[in-house]
Amino acid sequence: MSVVLKDKFSSNMDKANLVFAWQVVDNLTVEEAQEAARIITETVANNAKSGKVKLLVDNRFMERDRRPIVFTPEVNSIWEEAQRTVFPHVSHIAVLCSGSIMKMQMDRISRNSNISDIQKSYWNKEDQVMLKEAFDFLGINSNDLVKNK
Repeated sequence: MSVVLKDKFSSNMDKANLVFAWQVVDNLTVEEAQEAARIITETVANNAKSGKVKLLVDNRFMERDRRPIVFTPEVNSIWEEAQRTVFPHVSHIAVLCSGSIMKMQMDRISRNSNISDIQKSYWNKEDQVMLKEAFDFLGINSNDLVKNK
């Protein structure tokens, strides 16, 4: 993992609950998105041997000057391909968004990836409310990586 990616992307696999969580904290270049997508697809594939994996995607910190950071079309394309790759191995995907614009973008990506049946995007000004909704959707009470802001 490159140093730059490490500052922008972190992940955690909860093997007990089969939940793979990751956080993106800044906009990703095409190369960084490709590396993150590789980590995601390999982790899901390796853990899918135990059953379908649930994904918890934390994009709440993708803000600059209190405005949401929006992925470029090229990065969106990489995410869409990664989602299509992991789809057969995933039962639920919860995406925590930094604002309503990002929620719309994540909803569009899930429709374009044909995974809208298993993916839900969340945004709420009340962080605790958003986390509870996402955790309930995934059937978990907490996560080691994803906490209140």
